[in-house]
Amino acid sequence: MRKSFEKAGLPNPIKIVRDGEEALEQASCHKPAVLLLDLSMPKLNGWEVAKRIRQMPELSGTAIIAFTAHALVGDELKAKAAGCDDYISKPCLPKDVVAKVVFWLERPTNAAA
Repeated sequence: MRKSFEKAGLPNPIKIVRDGEEALEQASCHKPAVLLLDLSMPKLNGWEVAKRIRQMPELSGTAIIAFTAHALVGDELKAKAAGCDDYISKPCLPKDVVAKVVFWLERPTNAAA
């Protein structure tokens, strides 16, 4: 996935974390414009990470994209209810993930990010 982002010329740095607690810590520290969030992370799942990020005023402009194998009917609505702005179910093509990230990076609220 990282190579697909680099090939598309997306801004660096791309941070990869091991679990939900690290995701919260890194998001708070780096204040990303876009967060690609796996909903099945260990320690603290992505559903909870999204809810907590939405409670942090300093991350109010961060777009959260749920990136998950949760592809049951209603999972996309549950992800959006948890605070995710968009949803990608696995398996998927890397170009589709890049396109979603680019879409959220280019939205007007992220123009200065």
